[in-house]
Amino acid sequence: MHDYDDPAWGPLPVRPAAVRWLLLLPLTLVFIPLWWVVWIFFAICTYGVAMVAELIVYMMPRAENGAIRVLDATLGRVPFVPLWCVTPVALVREGDTAYHQARVDRRIEKQTQRVETSQYRREYHRDMELGAHYFRGAGAGYVLRVASARGWTLHPVLRSHPRRRLRLRHNGRPRVDFRN
Repeated sequence: MHDYDDPAWGPLPVRPAAVRWLLLLPLTLVFIPLWWVVWIFFAICTYGVAMVAELIVYMMPRAENGAIRVLDATLGRVPFVPLWCVTPVALVREGDTAYHQARVDRRIEKQTQRVETSQYRREYHRDMELGAHYFRGAGAGYVLRVASARGWTLHPVLRSHPRRRLRLRHNGRPRVDFRN
């Protein structure tokens, strides 16, 4: 497993205030609407191609898996909110470890409940991806510590990087309740 005390798995350094307020916030406010317009245009184009692919699937039923994989590989890879995006709340809370830890705890608990209450144990509920903007002040080591207590591990196939993105997978089994 990983050494959680390794500096690479710790919290990311606090960005200087000038960089945060004079560079990141204006870039986010200017480019995020443009990013969303491009994303929506890309989604419309992808669904247009999907309709054509659906016609091909009707004629050749074996092409269905390939068409679904193509859609997942295109829209699933383009994030709706880019990793470089910084919200004003995140800028104000820069360096606040307790805020980021509470944020990580809520996200992991919510996703864990979703996995454990899923009636059919769907695969997409078992995967979770956290960008560095999400756990910046807490660190990737903290995320893994909290997530492993709830049945999450690093994804066996998809790669994680402690400074950019963590990809986790749940084992799919419900937790044992010892409160009785």
